[in-house]
Amino acid sequence: MASQPCLRRLASLSCRESVSVSSVTSRWRPVLLPQSRRVHPHHLTRRSMTSTSLGQSIAKAIESTGPISLIHYMKQCLTGKGGGYYTSSPDPFGKSGDFVTSPEISQMFGELIGIWIIYEWMSQNQCNGKKVVLIELGPGRGTLMDDALRVMRKFEPFAKAVSSVKLVEASGPLRDLQCAKLCGEDLKPRWQGTNWTENTKHFGAPVTWYDDVRQISLQHDEAPFFIAHEFFDALPINAFQNTPDGWRELLVDVKKDKLILPNSDEPKEPEFCFALAPKLSAPARAVNSLSPRYEALSGIPNAMVEISPDSHGYIIHFSRSIHHAGSGAALVIDYGPANTVPMNSLRGIQKHKRVSPFVQPGQVDLSADVDFGALVETALRPDFNVEVHGPAEQSQFLFGLGIRERYENLAQMAEGDSETLDILKSGFERLTERGGLGMGRIYKALAIVPESGGRQVAGFQREAPAEEEESVAEEQPQT
Repeated sequence: MASQPCLRRLASLSCRESVSVSSVTSRWRPVLLPQSRRVHPHHLTRRSMTSTSLGQSIAKAIESTGPISLIHYMKQCLTGKGGGYYTSSPDPFGKSGDFVTSPEISQMFGELIGIWIIYEWMSQNQCNGKKVVLIELGPGRGTLMDDALRVMRKFEPFAKAVSSVKLVEASGPLRDLQCAKLCGEDLKPRWQGTNWTENTKHFGAPVTWYDDVRQISLQHDEAPFFIAHEFFDALPINAFQNTPDGWRELLVDVKKDKLILPNSDEPKEPEFCFALAPKLSAPARAVNSLSPRYEALSGIPNAMVEISPDSHGYIIHFSRSIHHAGSGAALVIDYGPANTVPMNSLRGIQKHKRVSPFVQPGQVDLSADVDFGALVETALRPDFNVEVHGPAEQSQFLFGLGIRERYENLAQMAEGDSETLDILKSGFERLTERGGLGMGRIYKALAIVPESGGRQVAGFQREAPAEEEESVAEEQPQT
């Protein structure tokens, strides 16, 4: 097992020739949802024009069949083939896009993720000679994986163990960006009959793209290492509100009596709104049975819960894959409360500003807080034989991996270059800041590893300090 001094030495290695940072806002920002209303059983109303072609399609569907589930609305807005945000946006990341993520803020973030994977591989007896498969879901521009691979190539035994890199990405434009970053600026993925593929520039390992993680076939001699950074927050959710008649689903309806002109300079008005389902739906009926945390809220008037079935499915896939391999790990980093059930957290981000999630469908990024408690419950099913570590605050996780030592090492290399020093300091502070809505506090890290008697896992050396839990809207009793 790797020692802590060894971990510190890992953190002091690898440096880019240059570093960059953006001063734009990070993706996480809270926004209150509009008031919901009840749906009349005979739902007939005059419909509004909408500002995008996708919005028009959604409005027509609602006019035909009535309000739709929030999950369906989010899926259409984010990944719909008729103009979804991720399937049609060429590059939503960075200063020129709608939000900036941790890997774009500082190279140190991706480097430390690479160090974490190496450390975990060493802690698992170098996975007993198995080949390492690196799997990232939602890789953005490819920056995180690029920084991680640059660190990994400095450790020859690990680099030799890596057999392949697999990226789960449905967007063609983003696949091209990832290929340029990981393989070479002039390269694009090559179609190989069933998948897009190319060789990485770092140590020649092939990188293959998949639309769905379930398409990835792992062999018996492979150890999977999953990375999911700001992936779960973009997965669609269902929302429920407690009423005197029990849980009721919050549906999405067209907002009445609003005319939205496509090229108007007027402030954007919500084109859709929440509507409370008039009767018990199948998803609402199942809420209490999904978790004792949800059942505990059923006695609280107007309590709300947000549930992500897709998140449940991905955690099952991670845990089952690690269990079957007897090795590997999954690292999830995202934003959300550590101990409470998310509520009222759906938000829209456009050009680094908070907007309603119900404006310009397909042109606004939608996300919601991750229910880390639900992820832990799912992973700890007795048939998986895995351990869960965390969630830990991002600041704790990064400090445990040696971000301070890495920052000091980079600063020493950049001595005399005031611009680079300012960039390094800004990145270090943004990633670890715990005040207010600082990324070091709001973002959490969670690891799934094979069961091993509760051994210490890098970055999770101590419990996060117990303090008041952050809330997107209003506090909800802890369960």
